Amino acid sequence: MAKGKKNVQQVSYDLTGRNELILTESKSMRDDLVFKDDVMDKVKFVTVIPETSEVTIEMAANYYEVPHDTVKAIVRRNRTEFNEYAELRVLKGAPLATFKGQVHLAPELKSVSSLTLITRRGLLRIGMLLTESEVAKSIRNYLLNVEEIADADQRQWAIEREISKRERRRLTDSIQSFYNGSLKNDRGLEYATFTNLVYKVLWDTDTVGLREMYGLEKGEATRDALSTEDLRKVVDVETAISSLIRLRKDYREIRDELIAGKDNFR
Repeated sequence: MAKGKKNVQQVSYDLTGRNELILTESKSMRDDLVFKDDVMDKVKFVTVIPETSEVTIEMAANYYEVPHDTVKAIVRRNRTEFNEYAELRVLKGAPLATFKGQVHLAPELKSVSSLTLITRRGLLRIGMLLTESEVAKSIRNYLLNVEEIADADQRQWAIEREISKRERRRLTDSIQSFYNGSLKNDRGLEYATFTNLVYKVLWDTDTVGLREMYGLEKGEATRDALSTEDLRKVVDVETAISSLIRLRKDYREIRDELIAGKDNFR
């Protein structure tokens, strides 16, 4: 398994070299850093609607120097995330009329029938999600490197978390495309069974036992509770399982082989 560990280290090195992209892939990192909205003014001054601390979609697009539709797409794809932290609101009807009477709007906005407003934190979140904006890239680099808001351990954990997510996708893709063993009779069972096997190999438990071990509540992601070292171990086991599945081995063969060699993963 030494070769597998070398691959993980290489991927980790590659991600560290472009670590500003961590924020585009990790919601937990965005949530940790989104309150640092003052960073935006250090990169480029933020212009807001007078008498407010909010911006429109168009103002956000101008700030990040990208097309209006690019920001609109980011908001649409991640609306649940923005709504979770009340970082945007849509005004229509009477609330919009009241808002128009209270603030000074650009002429082109005075006749609109609906208006999406984004808070400063929402504007920062957009920057953590945008991949094609040099302004957004500068903000992410500033957050992660210049001010060192995220310390080395936190950044490394985020890197390993993204590696584990990618390897998890490889495992599920392998199951879907290559696995034709005994578990196929109950669609969906194979995913949970192989996940439980990973935890069995590493900690002699299953998903339920691991969640109890960490005291996780419903809705909390199991892997978010794991340490950097444990995430690496999970990647090693899932990499091995993916390879064995692609060799057309059945679950029982894979289980017996991994359990017999579990000390190599611990």
